[in-house]
Amino acid sequence: MSDFQNELRNDDGYENIVILAVGQSNISSFNNNFCANSDLPLVMDPSPDFPIREQFEPYGTHKSIVIVGYDGEYLGSMYAGSVNNTLKNFIRDILEEHYEQSVLGDVNGDATINIQDIILLVSMILNNEPNDSSDINSDGTVNILDVIQIVNLILN
Repeated sequence: MSDFQNELRNDDGYENIVILAVGQSNISSFNNNFCANSDLPLVMDPSPDFPIREQFEPYGTHKSIVIVGYDGEYLGSMYAGSVNNTLKNFIRDILEEHYEQSVLGDVNGDATINIQDIILLVSMILNNEPNDSSDINSDGTVNILDVIQIVNLILN
C-alpha cells in the first residue's frame, strides 16, 4: 500500500479507497518512478492507443489523476506530476464530499464515541430496535456484548 493510502486509512479513517497507478512506460521504470516503496496496483496503458486514458477523456491526460465513484461517475481530476499536499488535499476534499465513513461504535453518528452512544445502544436493546450501526462486534446480534465493546473503545 502506498504511503498516501496508509494516510487515508490510518489518519482519515477511509477503509475502502483503492488507488490504481496507470502507466504507459516500461513497467520497471514506471514502478521505480511512481510506485516506489508501495504496493499500488499497477495497470499498464498500452501505447500507442492508450485505451485506459481514452476512457477518461477529456480528463485523463498525461500525468493526471481522475477520481471516480463506486458507480463509475466522474468526481474530479487534477494534474498529478507528484503526490504533493495540494493533490492529497484535493483527493481528501473529494472523499469528504462523496463518501460516508462510519466510526465503529458511533451509534448516533456524531463522529465521536462516548456515553451517548452507550445510552442509545442500551435503549435500542431494551426496545428491540437495533439499527445497522448497533452491531459493534459484527456477530449478527445486538446485545450487551456490543455495549461492552463500546465501553472498551472509549476506555482504550
